[in-house]
Amino acid sequence: MAHSERDAVKPFRMRLMSGLVLLSLVCCSSPQKQTGTEAPEQGTWTPLPSGAPLGTGLQVAGVFDGQNVLLWGGLGDCTVNGVCGDGARFNLEAKTWTPLSTQGAPSARTLHSAVWTGEKMMVWGGLGCGSPLGPCGDGATYDPATDTWSSITSQDAPSPRGGHTATWTGEVMVVWGGQDLQQGRVFRDGARYHVDAGIWTTMNFVEAPVGRRYHSAVWTGELSGEVLYWGGNGGGGTVNVAQADGSSYGPFVGHWLAMPTEGAPTGRWAHTAVWTGSKMIIWGGIGCGDDPQDPVYCEQGAAFDPVSRKWSPISARGAPSPRTGHAAVWTGSKMVIWGGASTKCGSGGGACSDGAAYDPETDTWAPLRTQGAPSARSGHVGMWTGSALFIWGGMGGGGSEVPLTDGALWVP
Repeated sequence: MAHSERDAVKPFRMRLMSGLVLLSLVCCSSPQKQTGTEAPEQGTWTPLPSGAPLGTGLQVAGVFDGQNVLLWGGLGDCTVNGVCGDGARFNLEAKTWTPLSTQGAPSARTLHSAVWTGEKMMVWGGLGCGSPLGPCGDGATYDPATDTWSSITSQDAPSPRGGHTATWTGEVMVVWGGQDLQQGRVFRDGARYHVDAGIWTTMNFVEAPVGRRYHSAVWTGELSGEVLYWGGNGGGGTVNVAQADGSSYGPFVGHWLAMPTEGAPTGRWAHTAVWTGSKMIIWGGIGCGDDPQDPVYCEQGAAFDPVSRKWSPISARGAPSPRTGHAAVWTGSKMVIWGGASTKCGSGGGACSDGAAYDPETDTWAPLRTQGAPSARSGHVGMWTGSALFIWGGMGGGGSEVPLTDGALWVP
């Protein structure tokens, strides 16, 4: 890999900024438009109103409660260490921002997780506790109806970590994997938090895959009642090895089952995964290539059917350029990709302000409209609200690495 291309791989290379390890990016020249597709541009963009009461713009965790987008934590200019402990809600109908209460909220952190239970947002784990790299082993639930926080018990909780996944099953929050940067460890264990009982129970990790971070996790719902874990980096105590395997985990029976590797995507981390209702689609990420010391962006994606337990490739024709740090959502009929960092965005690599929609029924891509789109960025929030793609924050800005505090809505 040429030196300039290695530099462009910085989005998920760990480095120090203001004393905090974060996932950075090289940016931000004007991105090149997609070529090689005949499909018309899709949707329209509307900018979000300014004045978001947040001191952060990068690696924010968020959920959608049916009326509001709830955002909390992340990286910005909140503290000397750069980690933030504030949050805000954006009301889609009124198009207004309101700060979340900080009383009883978790301490400032990043690389944490957030899930929506149907009534509350649960925040857990992360990095930034006790020191810039200190792992967090606590969390809290936020009730938007009362604007109040309640702590989550730490008894029997997973060991402190960040870069893990947290998945809501309808009854329990399942936390698995992640990292402790201070000890240089990646984890292959986790636990289940039972909301109604307010207790943690341990997971069976004897059959679990090797430890990893920056992997993906999706809940299959009633189809098979499993969490599908795939990819990430780690294994054998080494954090820069791209994993090309995965496993399904039944949280109510505690059983792991390895996924087949035939037809699976190339090993990668910091990719995205969406659940279509019948398949998990993996796309993007970093870690492909023959030399693990020089990981490259990943071009191909694939879909996994947990019923037939088979992988199938997805078309690359008209797809966005290979990237990481992008947003991926499922609209009910399409997977929509936007933003991220790519060697093909900007001059010599940088942040992207383009995207595309993938239709699994026709195995085709169509570009998103670029007119009115937010400025190029990576590491932003991307969330489907039921009718629009919500984009906010991330890192970008005029050739420097600056956390952003703006965004837009994309409506199909």
